[in-house]
Amino acid sequence: MAESRRTFLKQSAATVAAVSLTGCAPGERAAETEGDALSRTDGTTPVPLPAATLRGVAEAVLPDELGEDGRERAVRAFERWSEALEPVAELSHPYLVPEIRYSGPDPRPGWAAQLEGLEKECESRHGVSLSDLEVPGRRELLARPLADTGPGLGAPQNADHVVAALLAHFFGSAIATDLCYGRAIRRELCRSIEGAEEEPAPLGAAP
Repeated sequence: MAESRRTFLKQSAATVAAVSLTGCAPGERAAETEGDALSRTDGTTPVPLPAATLRGVAEAVLPDELGEDGRERAVRAFERWSEALEPVAELSHPYLVPEIRYSGPDPRPGWAAQLEGLEKECESRHGVSLSDLEVPGRRELLARPLADTGPGLGAPQNADHVVAALLAHFFGSAIATDLCYGRAIRRELCRSIEGAEEEPAPLGAAP
């Protein structure tokens, strides 16, 4: 289990570094606001993800540095983002390119089933719900789904497993970039040009 944990942490650190160099953070605006949950423009109702199980997963796989409040914000941002996913939606394409491409099917039913499966496996093996299992035990349960995702995480909407989707969504966020570098980079935050040449302040430093 110690080896699996080390492998997981190394993969997570590499993912943070990679994502911080590759542009936009999916759902980041939602992570920084406390507005109502997003709704789909096509009028469909998204399949709900089991909230308690999702939070039990998040406590096991998201960085401890987030703390309870930060972790809850990350989970709520993931929920809002996933609720707004529109299956088989037309994707944007370059000007004068006639080919129309569409997004994939709705991943949420599969993700919800995976969370339910984790609960059943946890009950069968340990006799308790996932959220009641000690965190090391949860990480052991989640090691297999993470191993099956292969190297890297990719776009969260393309993840084969909900654990990988949650990680990909978080590691694509501005707060993940800040944690990676230990600096208040505040990627995608509108700032004036004044002081732009200065190095970002360390996290936790007084403004």
